[in-house]
Amino acid sequence: MPLKAGDKAPDFSLKVCPEGSLSTASMEGYRLLVFYKVSCPTCQLTLPFIEKLYKYYGDAVSFVGVSQDNCADTLNFMREYGLSFTQVSDDPEYRVSIEYDVQVVPTLYLIDPSGEVSFVEESFVRSSLESLNEELSRIAGREVNPLFEDVSVPPFKAG
Repeated sequence: MPLKAGDKAPDFSLKVCPEGSLSTASMEGYRLLVFYKVSCPTCQLTLPFIEKLYKYYGDAVSFVGVSQDNCADTLNFMREYGLSFTQVSDDPEYRVSIEYDVQVVPTLYLIDPSGEVSFVEESFVRSSLESLNEELSRIAGREVNPLFEDVSVPPFKAG
């Protein structure tokens, strides 16, 4: 069963695409982890909205894309979908995805400063992303930035 709100989020260290490494143990504050696969149509729908959240709240919350693909494919995906937040590769063993028990992509986890999961979402659920947007605005101490303004998106898309 995937982690749920209130669970302690496991720390991990993974390769950053294109280079370097990232350890969640050294991260402070809130962080949003987005597990995805580049070939997943639901991920292709979701990640541009995560980028929009990053552009508005990225100074208050750390955003990390956890790709289940190699760095070459991840970098191509970043370029194609205009992603600028940190991306790490969980390929080829999916060690972190297994530790977080990710069953569906995309899966989003908002981790609070104490390391507890405070929000979990699987697939694309418009209302949940709107709730996440409100929570991020609260954390950042600013107005909610409209996420789906002038965009027609389905209320739900399975991962």
